[in-house]
Amino acid sequence: MTRAAPEDFALVAELYDQDMAGNNLVHDLVYPRVYGPGEYIGQFSDNSASELRALAAAMDLAPDSAVLDIGCGTAPVAAFLAGEFGWRITGIDVAASPLRKAAQRLTEAGLADRVSLAHGDVYRHGFAAPFDGIYGTGAFCHFDPARLFARCHELLRPGGRLAFMERVRTGELSEQEWRQLTVEWACPTVNTVPEYREALSGAGFAVDVVQDLTPTFRDWQDRSVIVRHELKAEIIALTSAEYFETSVRLADYENAVTKAGKLGYALVTATAR
Repeated sequence: MTRAAPEDFALVAELYDQDMAGNNLVHDLVYPRVYGPGEYIGQFSDNSASELRALAAAMDLAPDSAVLDIGCGTAPVAAFLAGEFGWRITGIDVAASPLRKAAQRLTEAGLADRVSLAHGDVYRHGFAAPFDGIYGTGAFCHFDPARLFARCHELLRPGGRLAFMERVRTGELSEQEWRQLTVEWACPTVNTVPEYREALSGAGFAVDVVQDLTPTFRDWQDRSVIVRHELKAEIIALTSAEYFETSVRLADYENAVTKAGKLGYALVTATAR
C-alpha cells in the first residue's frame, strides 16, 4: 500500500501548535522513564540520546559544519548535537509554539550563537548558503520524500550528507491503520526502506547506511503507552483529560501496528552526488 496524500503543512502546524501543544510538559514527564537515565534530552522523536549520537557519527561532519535540522521543534536535538559535535545548526519548523520554547532552550543553554531558528516552509525559506549536512528526527514523515530529498539536494554542497531517523512500513496496513498513521498524524504516507532508497536515488543521493532501529523502537513504543497510563493523573494535571486521551490514543495506534510487525524504524544516511 503506497498511496500518498499531498503535503499539508497547515495541518502539521495545527497538530503541534494546538492538538499536541502539551507535548513539551508531557514529554519531560514521560520520556525520562521511557528511555532511561541519560537518554532523554528533550527529543520528540522515538530515539534515545545514544541513537542521536549514532546519527551524528554516521554523518561524519567536522566541527563548525553548517547543518540544517528540518522539523526542529523545540530544538532539543539541535542543542544536543551543537553541544556535542560543535556544528553550526539552523533549525526550521512550520509550527510557531515549539520555536518559542526552542529560543528559550538555546538561550538557557548558551547555544544561541551556535543554533539559529527559522519559522516556515523548507521549500520556500531562503537559506544563506549551502549546508554540509541535513538531518531530520521523526519529522520526515510529514513530507513527500521525493520532493523533500530533491530540496535537500539543492541545499547541500556536493558531497554533503543527509541523515534521518524515521518510522518505516514493514507490513501491509489495513485501511484503518493507514488512516491512523497518516491522516491523524498529518503525514502524506508511510514509506518502506526500499521506497526511501528509490526516492533518494532519484533525487541524486547515494545511500550510505541503513540501520534497523526497530527493536528499540518497539520498546520505546510499548513503554510510552505504559508510562502514560502510570502517570495519568500527573499528565491530566499538566494538560487536560482530553489531551491525555488523545495522546494515549495516538500512542496506542503506533504501538499496536509496531507489535504486529507492520511498522519499524530506521536510520538512513546518504551523500549528495
